[in-house]
Amino acid sequence: MTRRIETRRTRGVLGGRSERVVQQVLEATVAELAESGYRAFRMDAVSAAAGVNKTSIYRRWPSKQQLVAAAVDSMRRCVHDVPLPDTGSLERDLTEAFRRKLSFKGRVEGQAWARLLAEKHDPEVGAAIGDAVKERSGAWYAMVKRAIVRGELPARTEPRLLLGMLAAIVDAWSASSPGRLKPERLEAAVRTIVAGARSGSLVRSKKQ
Repeated sequence: MTRRIETRRTRGVLGGRSERVVQQVLEATVAELAESGYRAFRMDAVSAAAGVNKTSIYRRWPSKQQLVAAAVDSMRRCVHDVPLPDTGSLERDLTEAFRRKLSFKGRVEGQAWARLLAEKHDPEVGAAIGDAVKERSGAWYAMVKRAIVRGELPARTEPRLLLGMLAAIVDAWSASSPGRLKPERLEAAVRTIVAGARSGSLVRSKKQ
């Protein structure tokens, strides 16, 4: 079954008109995810927005899960495959990375992604986004690990803790003023968390 579905998808992407139809459906799928999330996802809304009959959609993607997975792959190629910054300075890297993250959140893709993350414990959603989440998380952790190798941070600094604390601050501030987080506040948050990490407060215990 999986092999046959992949063949259909590839065949649809190859033709000019079919490629446009695929793109329209995927864009409509992302918009519907941003609007409704996964559980309340409406195939009728995707069909109407894309101007494509539902039977044509089901011919390429026999289930909602497969259509959403295709949309996730599309978002992943367009956004998540863009390398995170590597400037040689952790503070500059983090500031730019979070600036991009906040910009992405304001886009329809970012809203769709936020909806999916909110439903990540649903097995179907987890299967659709799991690889992308793991890959992007690894890229963020690598940013911190490079700083450790450069000697900017203590050797046993925990990347997950550092990034989690910083994300919590940035998310809270941006939620209180959507789309209006001032650059100096972002820089202050990064500077504060990195300073704490340099002091050794985010070092992993030897028992772990």
